[in-house]
Amino acid sequence: MTDFTPEGIFKVRLPLPFRLNHVNCYALKGRDGWTVIDAGLNYEPTRLAWERFMREHGFIPQDITGIYVTHHHPDHYGAAGWLQELSGAPVYMNPVESALAARMWREDLAGWMSAMFLENGLPGDLMPNLLEEVALMQSRTRPHPRVTLLDGTKTVRLGDRDYRIVVTPGHADGHTCFYDEETGLLLSGDHLLPQISSNISRWPHSRPDPLEDFLTSLAENKQLRAKAALPGHGLPFTGIDLRLTQLEEHHRERLELMRGIAARGATAYQVARAVFGDELSLHETRFAVTETMAHLNYLEIRGRLKVDRRDGRLVYSGP
Repeated sequence: MTDFTPEGIFKVRLPLPFRLNHVNCYALKGRDGWTVIDAGLNYEPTRLAWERFMREHGFIPQDITGIYVTHHHPDHYGAAGWLQELSGAPVYMNPVESALAARMWREDLAGWMSAMFLENGLPGDLMPNLLEEVALMQSRTRPHPRVTLLDGTKTVRLGDRDYRIVVTPGHADGHTCFYDEETGLLLSGDHLLPQISSNISRWPHSRPDPLEDFLTSLAENKQLRAKAALPGHGLPFTGIDLRLTQLEEHHRERLELMRGIAARGATAYQVARAVFGDELSLHETRFAVTETMAHLNYLEIRGRLKVDRRDGRLVYSGP
């Protein structure tokens, strides 16, 4: 891994208020202006970082010709509306991701989110703070952008080059990567990361088997023959095929580990604590539990675990 970016592409490293303390957005310089990939979380450090980046590179917001959002998660989508208001540029999203953004960041999440976490074993005394965190995250996605859908579009012009749209469900149902077939460069968002695996979570409104979606996306990515990736977190990297294999193996091992724990009888929360430890922040606990749910769901669909409802909670056990 090296901190390279090809000519005309600039990494915009934006801060995040979590342990995963940054998100990489990208600005591509073209003859007619600048194209932006992802926008960051809408809070003051992000806004200041964007303003500083534009000053340092000698352009104004109105020079931005398009903002492309890889997926609806707040660290990628959150500041898109603010940047659109500043620049007047269109915001482009996959239709699935646009719909998910509307559901997650415009609606009241308290009811279904409480029900989901409680039935998967999260202690009830954690719920008020968890919901407070989610409400704060929602506030950091406003204002919402006016979205132009990438519906039926196969290629887009980013900077001065044409990129193929590659939809990679798993981390998000309509997660979108952009691939330069001539150079082999993949703008991979959160789909392919160099050192950690993308969080693969099960949500009530998501596709029924997100881990299967992710593994299928990895298999399909091998046909791209990509040479390098610019990821949403971490450093740009090469050795794409090796990384694809590593991610597949990671999730196979994680499935076996979780199956062994759950087979004795456990909720998703109990399995998550056994796998990820008990020193997680509440933010990290939320994602550990939903990732565990995706893996247990994968195993239950294939008959490798069974699930029963006991006293209002979902308890997994061996078949």
